[in-house]
Amino acid sequence: MRSLRQWWRERGRAERFDVSLRWPLYAMVAAEPLFAALLLGSTAEPVGFRLVCFLLVTVAHAAAGLLLLRAGIATYLGGPRPSRRLVAVAIGLGALGVLVSPVWALGLVVTGAALTVVLAPVLWLSALLGLVLGGAALIGLLADDLPAAFSYLYGIGVLAFTCRMSVWMLRLGWEIDKSREVSAQLAVAEERLRFARDLHDALGRNLSLVALQSELAARLAERGDAGAAGQMLNVRRIAHESLQEMRTVVSGYRATDLDTELAGAQSVLRSAGITCRVIGDGTGLPAATQTALGWVVREATTNVIRHSEATTCRIELETVGSEVVLRVANDGVRAAVTETGHGLVGLRERLMGVSGTLSVESKADGWFELVARLPRAS
Repeated sequence: MRSLRQWWRERGRAERFDVSLRWPLYAMVAAEPLFAALLLGSTAEPVGFRLVCFLLVTVAHAAAGLLLLRAGIATYLGGPRPSRRLVAVAIGLGALGVLVSPVWALGLVVTGAALTVVLAPVLWLSALLGLVLGGAALIGLLADDLPAAFSYLYGIGVLAFTCRMSVWMLRLGWEIDKSREVSAQLAVAEERLRFARDLHDALGRNLSLVALQSELAARLAERGDAGAAGQMLNVRRIAHESLQEMRTVVSGYRATDLDTELAGAQSVLRSAGITCRVIGDGTGLPAATQTALGWVVREATTNVIRHSEATTCRIELETVGSEVVLRVANDGVRAAVTETGHGLVGLRERLMGVSGTLSVESKADGWFELVARLPRAS
């Protein structure tokens, strides 16, 4: 059975933020019966049938309020509006609570305040302000107590404002999380477009020429013209040139300079909302070493964006004796890391080709570290 800590670590950053804001609001609404009992205790009201009915109504009202608050938050986040039946039940129970309350003003303070809070996410600000002012005015009239009216106005106004600000921050958190995901997708799409553009520029003209000369060779062959053989030789030459150009493009794509990869990783991570610090550079490293480490940087950056909820990433490159060590660490690991993914397996195989090693570690403090080691002279 999973522990609460493990469950929490498996949540995404936006999910954690959601829980941190949503559940205190639920707890505040669920405390309505306790709040009613405390107020009744302060008035020394004798226990009777009416008092028991009032407490039971507050329990039912709190349950309806929780459902309405949940639906209201969903509405504020872009979902459908709460059902009219649920709104009617909550309002009806609130009115019933006022009627069965030993003191009308007391019932209005309890059920009216709770109803105002749960409606905060779905009401216009002007309507919410009017509801708070109206409740304070009724308290002043029913209790004939101006300080009580001001206390209601201040206390319930703060609670309603807190609820509204909380759901606003909740929506903002989900929008930021979505923007981060879109930013990462755009970075990947931009790289794909660059590669596609390079291939088009390198092969488009040659392939068009191959098609044209193949058609010409076919027509010459139909007429028995000896020039058809020469045209096909040209087609073969162009095909070989195209193949070489394609290899050049792919090789250039794969063998990017390590410093360029480090700068690109820092830029991509920052665009995804992750603070990235790069320590060290690839100056003086052999080309094969830079190529291998460049792939490590690419894969590690992709993993940070796709599989973590990191806020900070640190990339360190150093030479220890005759060995080059690259460390990529981030603070967004969700759960225990497995090494069965194709990316890590592919990196390990690539590093083995240059006598290198790759290790990963998921630490107890939530940090994840990837370490690549390979000989400097590889």
